[in-house]
Formats: sequence, C-alpha cells, structure tokens
Amino acid sequence: MIAFMTIALLVSLFLRNSNRIQKAIEICRECLILLNSTDQNSKDIFIVVFGKVLFILYIKSGIMLKTLGENLKAKEYFERALAIATEIGDRRGEASSYGNLGTVFLSLGQYAKAREYLQKALVIRTEIGDRKGEATDYGNLGTVFMLLGQYNKAQEYLQKALVIRTEIGDREGEATDYGNLGYLFQSLGQYDKAEEYLQRALVIKTETGDRNGKGACYGNLGTVFQSLGQYAKAREYLQKALVIRTEIGDRKGEATDYSNLGIVFKSLGQYDKAQEYLQKALVIRTEIGDRKGEATDYGNLGYLFQSLGQYDKAEEYLQRALVIRTEIGDRKGEATDYGNLGTVFMSLGQYAKAREYLQKALLIRTEIGDRKGEATDYGNLGTVFMSLGQYDKAQEYLQKALVIKTEIGDRNGKATCYGSLGTVFLSLGQYAKAREYLQKALVITTEIGDREGEATDYGNLGNLFQLLGQYDKAEEYLQRALVIKTEIGDRNGKATCYGSLGAVFLSLGQYAKAREYLQKALVIRTEIGDRKGEATDYSNLGIVFMSLGQYDKAQEYLQKALVIKTEIGDRKGKATCYGNLSGVFQLLGQYAKAREYLQKALVIRTEIGDRKGKASCYGNLGTVFQSLGQYDKAKEYLQKALVIRTEIGDKEGKFEILQHYAILYLSQDKKEESRSCLYLCIEKYEELRYFLGANDQFKTSFLEHSGIFPYKLLCSLLCDTGNARDALYVEELGRARGLSDLMVEKYSVGTHISADPQSWFGLENIFKKKNNCSCLYISYFDSDLRLWILKKSGVVHYRRISVEENLVQAGLPKDLRLSQFLYGNFRSLGILPTKDCEDRSLNMVKLQPLSPAQKSSARLRLVEEDEDEDEDEKVISALFLCYKMFIAPVYDLLEEPEVVIVPDRSLYKVPFAALSEKEGAQYLSETHRIRVIPSLTTLKIIQDSPEDYHSNTGALIIGNPKVNWLPPLPSARKEAEMVGRLVGVLPLVGEEATKQAVLERISSVSLIHFAAHGDAERGEIALSPSLVLPTGETLSYHMKITC
Repeated sequence: MIAFMTIALLVSLFLRNSNRIQKAIEICRECLILLNSTDQNSKDIFIVVFGKVLFILYIKSGIMLKTLGENLKAKEYFERALAIATEIGDRRGEASSYGNLGTVFLSLGQYAKAREYLQKALVIRTEIGDRKGEATDYGNLGTVFMLLGQYNKAQEYLQKALVIRTEIGDREGEATDYGNLGYLFQSLGQYDKAEEYLQRALVIKTETGDRNGKGACYGNLGTVFQSLGQYAKAREYLQKALVIRTEIGDRKGEATDYSNLGIVFKSLGQYDKAQEYLQKALVIRTEIGDRKGEATDYGNLGYLFQSLGQYDKAEEYLQRALVIRTEIGDRKGEATDYGNLGTVFMSLGQYAKAREYLQKALLIRTEIGDRKGEATDYGNLGTVFMSLGQYDKAQEYLQKALVIKTEIGDRNGKATCYGSLGTVFLSLGQYAKAREYLQKALVITTEIGDREGEATDYGNLGNLFQLLGQYDKAEEYLQRALVIKTEIGDRNGKATCYGSLGAVFLSLGQYAKAREYLQKALVIRTEIGDRKGEATDYSNLGIVFMSLGQYDKAQEYLQKALVIKTEIGDRKGKATCYGNLSGVFQLLGQYAKAREYLQKALVIRTEIGDRKGKASCYGNLGTVFQSLGQYDKAKEYLQKALVIRTEIGDKEGKFEILQHYAILYLSQDKKEESRSCLYLCIEKYEELRYFLGANDQFKTSFLEHSGIFPYKLLCSLLCDTGNARDALYVEELGRARGLSDLMVEKYSVGTHISADPQSWFGLENIFKKKNNCSCLYISYFDSDLRLWILKKSGVVHYRRISVEENLVQAGLPKDLRLSQFLYGNFRSLGILPTKDCEDRSLNMVKLQPLSPAQKSSARLRLVEEDEDEDEDEKVISALFLCYKMFIAPVYDLLEEPEVVIVPDRSLYKVPFAALSEKEGAQYLSETHRIRVIPSLTTLKIIQDSPEDYHSNTGALIIGNPKVNWLPPLPSARKEAEMVGRLVGVLPLVGEEATKQAVLERISSVSLIHFAAHGDAERGEIALSPSLVLPTGETLSYHMKITC
C-alpha cells in the first residue's frame, strides 16, 4: 500500500507540473478514499501528504479559474482548499485560502464578505509571523475599502502594506502597493499624486526586470493621463504597455491595453479607431476565456455606440455584458451595466425605463456597499428627474450624490455633481445659484488638472451667460472651452463648442457667423459619425435659416434633423424637431400645419413623461389657436401650460405663459384682463429677479433679455387707456435697477418703488427740490416714442410720437427701427470711433494685427469717407430728425433753463446737446443746460440720502493708467490733464493711477473722471498694478463700476 501510494503521489505531482490539474486532483481524491481502509500509521502519514498536494492543486485550480473570470467555480475550489488546510492543521494554507476567497468575493462585488475573509487571513498571518502574507492582506483590504468608497481607510491599509514590503525588502510587492496607491489617488481625482506613485512603481518594475509589471504601470499611467484629458500622452503610455504585453505574450494585458486605447480614441472623437481597438480587445478576451473582460468590452462598445447615437446597438451590447455579469456573479459589473442601460434609455427619452434600470443599479450598489457607484446612480437619477421637469426631485438626488462624493473624497465626482446641480438651477431660472455651483465645479476641475472637465464647466458657464443675454461673456467662456477641447484633441467636444458658439451668434442676430460655426460643428460630427450631434447641428442651422426668413431651407434642415432623430430612436429630439418645424409653419401663416406638428410633439412629450416639454407644446399651441382666432381654445391650452409650469416649479416658464395670456386678452380687446396679467408678470419677474441674489450684472442682463417686454407692454396699455402717470411708474420699474439696488443698500434708504402699485408715489415730486428745472423722460416701444415732462409743480405732461411716421416723412424705410437708424448714423452723430479716436476697450488683447493689404484697404476706405460730399448733409439731417422726434413735440413745455433727460436704453447714444430744429438754429445746449441720468429713482435716492454720505467738493481725475498688456492712450492722458486744469486738481496718470490710489481718494470727492481702458458691458476699468513684479510677470487691476 505504501509503495502504491508513493507512486500515486509522484504521478499526481507530475500531472500538476504538466498543468493537468484535474487529472491530478482525481488521483489524489481516489488515494484519500483508499487510505480509509489502510492502517492508522500509513493513513496519518499519507493523509497529510496527499492533503497538502490536493490543497496546492485546489489553490492552483482556483487561481486559474479566477483569472478566467470564473469566480463562482474558483470560490468552490478555494473552499475545498480551506477545508483541507483546516483538517490537516495547515495554518499558512488556511490563511492563503481565506485570502484567495476574499479576492473572489471582491471580484464578485461582495465587499462585506471580502472584508470578513481577508480579515481572517490577516489574523492568522499576523499570528504565525508571515509578514509577506500580512502585507498582501493589508493591500487587498485596502482595495476593498477603496471600492467601498472608504478612501481614508484604504490609504491607511495600503500604506501598512507598503511599510512591511519595504522593511522585508519585497521590491515586487512594494511596486504593487505603489501602483494601488496610485490608483487610489486617481479615484480621488488627485492625479499628480497618482502619477507620482505609479512612476515609483514603474521605476521598481524596471529595476527588477519585471516586464509584465512594467507594462501594467505604463497602462495605469495611460489611464491617469486619460483622466487628465492628456490624450496624446495617454496614447503614448498605453502603446508602450501594449508593446510589452505583446512581446511577452500576456494576452490578458494586451486586451486591457487595446480596451483602454479604444476609450482614448473615443475621447478624441476617433470613433472608427475606438471601435477597432475595442473589438480587438473583445476577440482576445473571448479566445482566452476571460468572461469578465469580455463583459467589460461589450460594455465599452455599448458606451461607444451610445455616443454615436446608435442606441439599438448600444442596448444590444450592454445587454450582452449584463448577461455575462449575471452568469459569473459579478454584481458590481451587473450594477454598472444596469446604470449604463439606464443612460441609454434616458438618451432615447424613455424615462420610465431609464429610471427602472438606474434604480436596479442603485439597489445593487447599496447592497454591496459600493458608495462611489451609489453616488453615480443618484446623479444619473437626478438627471432623469431633471429631464422630466421634476426639479425638486432632481435636486434631492443630486444632493445625495454630492454628499457621498464629499464623504468619500471623490473630488472629480464632486465637481460633476456641482455641474449637474448648476444645470438644475439653470432650468429653474435661479441663475445666481446656477453660476455659484458651476463655478464650484470649475474650481475643482482646474485644481485637480481635469482639462476635459474644465472645458465642460467653461461650456456650461458660457451657456448660462447666453441665457442671461451676456453674449460677450458667453463667447469668452465658450472660446476657453474650445481652446482646451482643441488642445486635448477632443473632436466631439470641439464640435459641441462650435455648436454653442453658433447659438450665441444666433442670439446676437449675427446669422453669417452663426451659420459658419454650426457648419464647422456639422463637419466634425459627420466625420466622426456622431449622428445625434449631427441632427442637433442640422436643427440649429434650420433655426438660423428660419431667422433669416429662408423658410424653405429652414424646413429642409429641420427635416434632415428629424430623419436622423427618428432613425436613432431619439424621441425627445424628435419632439424638438416637430416643435421647430411648427415654428416655421407658424411664420409662414400655415397654422393648421403648425398645429399638426405641435400635436405630434405633444404626443411624444406626454408618452416619455417630459413635463417641461409638454408645457412648452401647450403654450405654443395656445399661440397657434390665438393666431387662428380660436381664443377659447388658446386660453385652454395656455391654462394647461400654466398648470404644469406651476407644478414643476418653472418660474421663468410661468412668467412666459403670463405674457402670452396678456397678449391673448389684448387680441380680444380685453384690456382690463390684459392689464391684470401684466401686473402678475411683473410680480413674477420680481420673484425671478430675487433669485439672482446680489448680482446686479445678472439682474440687468436678465431684464434686457427676458423681462423688459411686460413692462413696456403694460406701460403702453396704461398710456392708451389714459393713465400716463401710472405708465411712468411702470417704465421706471425697469430703469437702472442694479444701480438703484446698490444705492438703496449703501445709503440705507427705502425709497425704491416696487411692483406693488401702492408704492407708486413720490416720483412726480422729485423736481420740487430743484429750481428752474424740468425733466424729459423718454420711452421707446413698438415704433412709438412716449415722452413725459415732469415739472417743479408736480404736474406731469405726456406726448406720444410715431417713429414710423417721422421716418417715412424723412424718406427712410417704413420698417426701419429707431435703434437701427441710430446705429446707422453713429458715425455721423460723432459716436463711433474715427481714425483719430483711441480704442479704449478692454478687448484690445483680442485684436489681431492688420496685414499690409488690410491696412491699405482701411486707408482707402477712410479716404473714400473723407471725400464723401454727402457726409455733412447726413449729419445735419440725422440731427434734425432726432430733434423733431425727441424735442420738438415737448419744446413748449421746456420753459426752465435746465433740462434733466432720462433716455431709454439705446437712446443714450443720442447727442441731445447737439440737436437743433433746422440749419442755423440754436443747439439745445445753447438754450438749455442739459443733464442725463439713468432713472428718476436714482435721483430720488440721492436726494433722500443723508448729507454726510456725499462729498460736495473735490475731484478725482484718472488718465492713461499704465497696463502692460494694453496699448497706451496718449490722448487719454492729455484729456485728463486738460480736465485737471479746468477743475484745478492734479490728475492721477500712468503708473500713479493704481487701484489703491483711486480707492483711497474716491470717497472724498464729488467729481470723478476716467480716461482709461474699460469695458462698458461689465463696468470694468483697467488700472495700473500697485506691485513691482519680477521680470516676465504681469499684473493689472480691474476696478468694477456699477452703473
């Protein structure tokens, strides 16, 4: 029996060494059965020997199965190994079995169980003094804590592992720990630290000649650079990894590198190449039987097809991934696939299905303790609720995500949450809050070096400024995003930036430029195969052609967009196309067709649960029925829209619907109802304005962009119904609000009028305190000028002037707007810069130098202008016409020697002092002393503020501050010196004109005069730096002026 057992033992060892594991296992098991019938001494000896051999065979089989992704089978073999080790009293083997079972549970996403088994292994290793094994367990436990989102604990355990490895001289293990710490810091968005630790690992792997480990380090560094948006560097390192893996025959590692390179190519917008590399990875994984890796590749391909708008294919591949994950028991991967399928359904507008799948993902993540994944699912669910117009719920879920990301220290994820919350507040019209959150996101992405995220945040801020009508700022931020996207090679992101810039130029009415940028976006989308983006660009180009009145072309492009949206299954996008086409038909007067398309859009919005879109459809149908004269139906649909807007908390949408109501009532000549609606509109606007906080810049642009219409319409309606006095108060509500708010706060006075008519008193009495002074108040709306004259006695006179009639009498086109007339005559009115006028804008740094040809062309144009014989006549006729419209109708009422003029918006550009009735007549400045103010409210606040708040003497003159990055202004210096001589003070000029010097003197003077570079939109003035900087460094200060 002993001889037989010895031969059997030698055979099993031979089979093990020749990798015929299963056969070796069978022999060992049969021998153990035979040993039960032999004597006790032989039995005791051979049970231990065969037990140890069988233990090794089970461990080896388990490791092999785990490598192939067969975790459940591997678990079975490790459990058998554990049973044998326990039976024969092999403590080291017992610890090894617990450790291997821990890594299996880790792969299965059963983190609590993984932690339990690894802790058991650690206890035994510590007791028996197995320091190398102890370090292994600390390292694996660190990985468990990392996956649980407990990053502090993960770092603690990985550091413990590293200390032991260093002490015992285990260089290979040391490199492993550096690599794991690098991955930890990468997860936390600490990319500099991640790179540092991975580079340490790489050095050791290189020194020890571990080519496989070296390849892994290159691959991990590649993913770090990918996270940073450094795609060229990511590609370089992943290619290095791939070369090594291929040379040493590491097919699993080779597949990993192909997969990661595929993701890099996707980020670069090279979708064909991305698909090629991901397919290569999939082929290898399938050949070597790596089922877990196979599922990963199916998932990545699904994500790629989703980006391309190929949603059917995306769903197919993600479902394949899900099947494999479920079969092999990979719960974490299963949750990932449910989450990705949820985002696919979200893109398709199938929000109920999206929510269902994301909830499944969330349930698994919660059960297995994957906090980072849990936060991701909360974030995606927040996006679903946002798409459904359920903003409270969206905010709730995104806040949950933010809390988790903050707790686990995931800075990158935290930035994503801030960005998503910013878009929620954007949708709610809470622009100040939106900006705050988007800025928070930008700070983090900039700090952690996430260039792709930084570009995204710049883009979102650009979109915010566009909504607020701050187009200069929108363009600036979108250009920043474009620069980054171009630098990192992100073609899809580049196309998005071009599209957003096109939308900005569209809002500005610069249709040629809008078309140019949208065409650039379209070219890229078509080249990279992004069908969803392609449809978006066709749609936006359709809107450009619609704005240009090219309705056939608009319809053609919108139909192209509709075809693509239909083909890719994007239902929400399809509804948007129907809505846009409806707008074209409405402009063409084809109201039946407009109604048909809006009904189609409404059906889709209702089916997918898009409440905000549904409200938009109801509102537009209301306007269509109004155009058709079906007023009852119009009111019914507007009411439906109003109910939804109210329920979802869309204050800005509610504001728009109330405006539609006001217009509807006016169409029916129901002036009282219209007036009530307009009062509600103004109340709603004041609410929206409150949400903009203390940002007067936001408030001003929001008023100009969205809020001015109801004020103007109500003013017009009140005037038409004989209530010119109340009309003046309504008009005043929209004037110089930012400045008024600031003054009320600074001077602690409460004289600012509100939307409540009960507060409308006192303005007509402002001039009782002024001797020999009257006020000319001007409003312009709908081709009509409205002029009020306020007298010292408190009497208010009113005149209404037809601009259209005056323009026609002057031989100008009937449909010419007053703003266009003024703009066209700026040069003749001495407003636009001439060849002798300095450019004092802050945009000088953006200007490109003219080529010799351009300079020559410019000189020719100036000569032509100088030689224009009609130029003088044009100046005179423009001045006469302005006098006829603004002054002549009320000249008989301007009996006092001083006139205070309160112009309306673009009318500030009218040179009132230079106006005269006819050639040879006196200029207005020769008969009256003229002052121009922004609003009556600001004047009243100044009058009512305490005496000691203002200086009544002294002057501060600033001229040509020295700013290195701006050209000098010699004429500004002369101007400052001239004004200084007139008022008897020395001006601050050149290097003396610092922000510190200005702030020290500004509060003690009554007159301030600037002759410097500035930005009229942002109220900024460039001043000299206060510090002397080292050579090569530049610094300047901007001082903010509110007006």
